[in-house]
Amino acid sequence: MRVLVTGAEGFTGTYLVAELRTRGCDVIALASDITDAAAVDAEIASVRPDRVIHLAAIAFVGSAAVDPFYQVNQLGTFHLLEAVARHAPQAHVLIASSANIYGNGTGGYLDEATPPNPANHYAVSKWAMELGARFWADRVRMTIVRPFNYTGVGQDEQYLIPKIVRHFRRREPVITLGNIDVSRDFGDVRSVVAAYCGLSLEPPEAVVVNVCTGRVFNIRQVIAIAANLTGHEIEIATNPAFMRPNEVEILAGDATLLRRLLPSWEPRKLEDTLAWMLRA
Repeated sequence: MRVLVTGAEGFTGTYLVAELRTRGCDVIALASDITDAAAVDAEIASVRPDRVIHLAAIAFVGSAAVDPFYQVNQLGTFHLLEAVARHAPQAHVLIASSANIYGNGTGGYLDEATPPNPANHYAVSKWAMELGARFWADRVRMTIVRPFNYTGVGQDEQYLIPKIVRHFRRREPVITLGNIDVSRDFGDVRSVVAAYCGLSLEPPEAVVVNVCTGRVFNIRQVIAIAANLTGHEIEIATNPAFMRPNEVEILAGDATLLRRLLPSWEPRKLEDTLAWMLRA
């Protein structure tokens, strides 16, 4: 099976390509700039894939540049869908959106019916991408995934879990964080790509699916797990500048639909993920 992957050289893409190859797939990394409609069209016409997994995105929420969110995340996806519709209509496309579209104002365990309420340009661009993708729904088979937080070896240290891991590996005496009492859903990149492969290689009917663990940990608990694994105690300093106003106490994904679609899929435990990252 020929699987075209966009964003193949990124954090998630690296693990996805390896997983697809272990499953016997012929993997092709999109070489074109996703914002160049003509180049994407020509490449899809040449490759004619059986499956497309679309990861390419501007993903760091805190980026100060606004335009790239829409040029890549929204318009780039439209270029890809149009090229698939024209040249590979038999292909199934899995599109990586984000749980960020739900926003920060609704707490608890969110399922796919939770109303979107994006709170930053990254999330708005992903929601706009989802809305616009509907215009190709009659010509392209697609599944949209909304991953919650996930991490792993190789993730940039500007993200929370790699920052914590770095401090423990260096045995730093103090770490400065924001609100350490909020609870979040922290997944493992290896579990995420396993879910993507399952939903792509044996695609369900057109559907939107949360990719999450359905489990929550607060930051104090993450620190405690890392301390137990390393034997190193670290002092936590809080910086009000890192805190978001009116932040909900619990924000996690409801994995009911994902588990129904992939009954053999099981997310890795956070302890295993942290141990893997600390060893790396």
